[in-house]
Amino acid sequence: MFSLKTFTLIKKRWGVVAGYSEFLKIAIPLIISIGAWAFQSFIDRFFLAWYSNTAYAAAVPAGLLNCSIMDIFIGTVSYIDVFISQYNGKKNYKAIGPSVWQSIYLSFFSSLIILFIALFSENIFNLTRHPQDIIFEEVKYFKVLCYGAFPYLSASAIAGFYSGRGKTKTILIVNLAGIILNIFLDYFFIFGKCGFPELGIEGAGIATIISSILMLIIFLLLITSKKNNAMFNTRKFKPDFNFIKRLIKFGFPNGIHLFFDIFIFTFFTLIVGTLGTLELSATNLTITIYSLFYTPVAGCGVTTSIIVGNYLSKNKASIAQTGVKTALHIVCAYIIPMVFVYIFIPNILIYPFSKGSESLVIEQIKPTVIILLRFIAVFTLFESSSIIFSSAIKGAGDTSFVMKTLLTLFVLTSIHMYLAINVFKMGLYACWSILIIYGIMLTLSFYLRYKTNKWKRMRIIELT
Repeated sequence: MFSLKTFTLIKKRWGVVAGYSEFLKIAIPLIISIGAWAFQSFIDRFFLAWYSNTAYAAAVPAGLLNCSIMDIFIGTVSYIDVFISQYNGKKNYKAIGPSVWQSIYLSFFSSLIILFIALFSENIFNLTRHPQDIIFEEVKYFKVLCYGAFPYLSASAIAGFYSGRGKTKTILIVNLAGIILNIFLDYFFIFGKCGFPELGIEGAGIATIISSILMLIIFLLLITSKKNNAMFNTRKFKPDFNFIKRLIKFGFPNGIHLFFDIFIFTFFTLIVGTLGTLELSATNLTITIYSLFYTPVAGCGVTTSIIVGNYLSKNKASIAQTGVKTALHIVCAYIIPMVFVYIFIPNILIYPFSKGSESLVIEQIKPTVIILLRFIAVFTLFESSSIIFSSAIKGAGDTSFVMKTLLTLFVLTSIHMYLAINVFKMGLYACWSILIIYGIMLTLSFYLRYKTNKWKRMRIIELT
């Protein structure tokens, strides 16, 4: 009887406005887009686990640090999708093309900042107190990833042209092309196959860059087509510094949100790395598994922002709220089975990593990883809700509150992590417990802000 009732409710909600059908039509292709970078990083780490334990141990901290820095700018330039969703809702189509170009220009200047940061790679990783052989690999990987900032940022900006209008199938196709190319290039460059030089961890970074360049070229050719130009004015390249300022105003806090979503794990791995290589490897493997399965939740978060932005621009706040409830239902349907896997059958997640040249190391850390996956299961339950509620208020333009909340909670959490490891010598599991508390506090903060309903009265394109 319960299952029949559940089926009836799903069927009823499937076809309504902002219901399951509309949400999934946007979300499924978008999940592939959001997951492209995470999946490429996963591929890098997967091959590097086969190649060398030192390279693998270095890949996660270096990759997370690069991703953390990149996410500040990705969150800023990709917030263009919320602008586009509101332009689309108001049927102001001619404003869409020029706004995309402003995001591309911002991507260029952002990439210069990232290149500047890359100059200090050695100084940054020397602060971690990791073993010197790991630091050497971390610096190489971090630098290469920074060199590829512009193509990835620009591709993220252009993707907003499609995601903001709910046309995400194109993003799916382009990202699949990049992922497939990355798989082959990883194999060639890391191991030196088919006449390519054996570059190890640097090869993994180079493969990711080339894949991003391919995606950028395809996106540029598509958006500047005659059809898109006629409807959306996509060949209007003129810089609009007033618009860029507004994009920074709303997008930068969104970038800070993405930054701390990743940087909490970056800081986490840097702290855990002081405990030893095996503790770091166990934590790295756990985070690698989490990052792969986190992607659908992130995609649902972006979809929530798009739906909220679209319906608020039409002054239909009640439908926007329906979209948020839909997002929560879909995320729960995905998360609950994943939590079951994390807790009861974790070996299925660890198995792919246990067949490389460092399989003995994986066997050593396996008991610890199984325990850490249980921590991740609890963290995931709260983090998924946090993403949906924060995405809802960001879709309205309430990005400043999100940024301030994250800054406050990150500072408190990082202080407690540092004290737990370096002062009180409480060990690995204490640090993971603090991470769970961080997730709980985030969820409560964003839920309470959402319940105030202030977001229903916000807009980001009222000045246009």
